[in-house]
Amino acid sequence: MTPRERIAGLVLERPRRLLGMEPFMADVAQGVEEVFAGRRCSLLIQFAADIADEIEIWRRWVANDHVDGIVMVDLRTADPRLAELQRLQVPAVLLGGPELQVPITNVLVDNAEGARAAVRALADLGHRDVARVSGPRDMLHCQARDTAFMETCAQRDVHGRVVEGDYSEDSGRDATRQLLTGSQVPTAVVYDNDLMAIGGLAVAKELGVAVPDQLSVIAWDDTAVARLAHPPLSVVTVDVHGLGTIVGEAILAVMDGGEATTYQVPKPTIRLAQSTALRTGEARPS
Repeated sequence: MTPRERIAGLVLERPRRLLGMEPFMADVAQGVEEVFAGRRCSLLIQFAADIADEIEIWRRWVANDHVDGIVMVDLRTADPRLAELQRLQVPAVLLGGPELQVPITNVLVDNAEGARAAVRALADLGHRDVARVSGPRDMLHCQARDTAFMETCAQRDVHGRVVEGDYSEDSGRDATRQLLTGSQVPTAVVYDNDLMAIGGLAVAKELGVAVPDQLSVIAWDDTAVARLAHPPLSVVTVDVHGLGTIVGEAILAVMDGGEATTYQVPKPTIRLAQSTALRTGEARPS
């Protein structure tokens, strides 16, 4: 009998107003599937309303022998999923880190360095009042970005603040409206993903705030959405597709019985485009 194709499962817990997969996760999934091609393995993706729902999905998958491994994302504070993975005894990979004292393969992304690089780039352009629109702040990678952002603002004599979003375009709109209609309006905003940045661009246009002459914008992740925005977005850039290929190789390795391993990915960098400018309003030097 020919063995069945192996399946790696990925559950995404996302707000109901965020329909489908955001571009970052779509690019990660494409990278995983590229690795799986021709190797009799597929990626199964399902959406969940919350962490409890995600755990129930995992339990059903394992009880019914639907998956051979699990990819976990967006580690939370006091996350119950780590204990559940150990209870289920299923091969697993954690995407995003941080490094943990538990036996799980981990694909680490240096989120703190991305936040530091964004602040440095904006400070070098003359910005002294910079805001950050984060993802959900119980996610450990968001906490790492928050801490690094505020520390680097203090080091560069920049006034920094953080407004929480949920990765949806609507939350980017809401946060940007709050920032641009407040008593102290920032001259630059760093968004935790491209969808929130798109929402921010729309609100800036609605309020008559010119990007980049009056407001500079940086988004996290170099996706097609960021490149096709108007103006094209400056980004904290990670090779997201390449990140997906690392995840694909990692989950294959643990499904083959490999020991828990930590994978390091290249540090994030900044790519400046038309959404950022010198604080003076002059054209940014090439």
